[in-house]
Amino acid sequence: MIMKKINITIPEKNLKEINDFCKNENINKSSFIREAAARYISNITRQREEEQKNKDMKWAKDTMEKLRKKSKGFINSKSSSEIIREFRDRK
Repeated sequence: MIMKKINITIPEKNLKEINDFCKNENINKSSFIREAAARYISNITRQREEEQKNKDMKWAKDTMEKLRKKSKGFINSKSSSEIIREFRDRK
């Protein structure tokens, strides 16, 4: 792995917290910053994926509801999963 040096600017209070934490945990600041950045990116990515999943599920639910209303009387007692299964089987 290629390592690069960077300069960052942070408030003194945060630097003290980082220094104290690293000293207590016996790790260096570079390791701490790498781990913190990786966890932050992972959490944000997971959060966005969850939000997209929720939007997709809402869209699917709303679409199914619209289809149910449009097909009222057309579809007897079949469930949506039965209709989908029949459609797939015809292909």
